[in-house]
Amino acid sequence: MLPGADITDPLRKPTRRRLGLAVLTTALVLIGLDVTVVTIALPTLATAVGASTSDLQWTTNAFTLPFAALLFPSSAWGNGGSKRLLLAGLGLFAAGSALALPADSAVELIGARALMGTGAGLAVPQALALAPGTVAPGEGNRASAVASTGFALGLPLGPLAGGWLLQAFGWQAVFAVNALVGACVLAGAALAVPAAAAEPVDAPVDLRGAVLALAGTSALAFGLTEAPALGWSHPLTLLALSTGALLLCALAARTRRRLAAADGWTRRRCSGFVWATAALSFVTLILLALLFVLPPYLQHVQGYDAWATGVRLLPMMAGLAAGAAVADRCAARFETRRTVGGGLLLCSFGLLWIGQLHGDSPYAAAAGALTAAGFALGLTLSTALRALTAALPPGGAPGGNALADACRQMGAALGIALLGGALNASYRGELRRDTPPDLTAEAAGAGRGIAEAVRTAATLPARQGEDLTALAHHAFVTGMATTARIGAGATAVMAVLLMVRMPSTPPGPA
Repeated sequence: MLPGADITDPLRKPTRRRLGLAVLTTALVLIGLDVTVVTIALPTLATAVGASTSDLQWTTNAFTLPFAALLFPSSAWGNGGSKRLLLAGLGLFAAGSALALPADSAVELIGARALMGTGAGLAVPQALALAPGTVAPGEGNRASAVASTGFALGLPLGPLAGGWLLQAFGWQAVFAVNALVGACVLAGAALAVPAAAAEPVDAPVDLRGAVLALAGTSALAFGLTEAPALGWSHPLTLLALSTGALLLCALAARTRRRLAAADGWTRRRCSGFVWATAALSFVTLILLALLFVLPPYLQHVQGYDAWATGVRLLPMMAGLAAGAAVADRCAARFETRRTVGGGLLLCSFGLLWIGQLHGDSPYAAAAGALTAAGFALGLTLSTALRALTAALPPGGAPGGNALADACRQMGAALGIALLGGALNASYRGELRRDTPPDLTAEAAGAGRGIAEAVRTAATLPARQGEDLTALAHHAFVTGMATTARIGAGATAVMAVLLMVRMPSTPPGPA
């Protein structure tokens, strides 16, 4: 080999190029999978580490909050793609997964998940930006599409993979696979991924925006998550909610000003981008909230194990795929805003259907509701992504996509906080109201969550255990119905807003 030759340059050999793209795609599949894989493990984690419902909400949000806050600044720090930031992110993700393995408390698990989310926020923008550099000139768009598809593919695979790992090996297996695959991907990236993107972009680092995003979303999520335990009128709850709302309003105003001042961002493009991002964020909010609420219902109320629960979530994933498949044809026949709004109205119907489920409802009823909601979300998601792409100005895609992805992750955190908080509040209220005097002490512990109620019931005499289980099942189903109706109402309002305010687009390709 000639002196000074760079043996790690993946453009020197086709095999190395393919390996670099495969490594980046695998990393994105792993991170996308981890966004949803823990949702299927939450009922098991509640028992394993003694986590309450609010602890489970933080277990999920500890990943999504730093992930969301770091996406946009990470994109700028890497100047279009940095191998060092990619390796640092993958290293943090693998380290967080390893630290979760010995966790025996909710606090330790939440800390490990926060480290994983930080790593994911650093790695994802770099992986997407570096993908075009792993292929021959002229094939960059195909490489970007492959990498992006990898992340999207990981989301629906999460519940299924998590269910199988839980059933076969236990909850630690979820994090063990993350740590093992993450270490392999880290090694592969060090060897086969180029050191920098072929075409760096000039994207200023908006540290103030990142701080506003993290602080505002965290404060709002704290208020919504802890309100059922502290009380909605508690000073700390009111302070968190008001602070979060003010910070997010400041972030929205700042973002709008920056978009309006950027080259190529006309008023119409800016409005189209804002409303498409709002639609994407809302869809992510509903999807993650459903994945937070439904696994405990299927496991603790209907009695399925983790693997069977993952399998029974497949109708929603199939609906997502079907909705995405027909989205282009719908958008070609109708205006984009009508397709997006119609999809959300159908989603509202699916949520109302979920709100009609009972503890003894046949699975066919749940499957139908999941399919309807999934189809609606898939239709809306694909159409809104199309509108987002059409709204981006030439050369504005890297920063615009990173900002939209950050908003989607903030939507995921707020969805779990908002609808999870509604579920928790309704569950606690129903349990307090219906508990007979002889079970008051036991019900106090059961108020931490349905998993704690099931565990407590197993330690009681047969009759008392059956009574507590029945009370907890009824309280949870009532809470799920309340949550679904709140979600349905909010979804219908969002549908109307989008149909009225989203810029119209002509039928046909954008």
